[in-house]
Amino acid sequence: MIPLQVPGGPELILVGLVIGLNLLVLVGILGGMGYVLLRIRSGGNVSERLDRIERKIGRLEAQVEQLQEDESE
Repeated sequence: MIPLQVPGGPELILVGLVIGLNLLVLVGILGGMGYVLLRIRSGGNVSERLDRIERKIGRLEAQVEQLQEDESE
């Protein structure tokens, strides 16, 4: 029987680099997919989302003012 050979220093460095590169590509692909999914789920373009946020802030400010008026009475 022929004994198995264990890879030495240069081979282990090469294997480590290949594994690291594969992990970077995988993280990049998953990150890109996550970004696209979040953009789709957020709905609309940037100006529409900004308008929604501004309307929501306006409603919250009105609620705060109403609560402050109720407390002062």
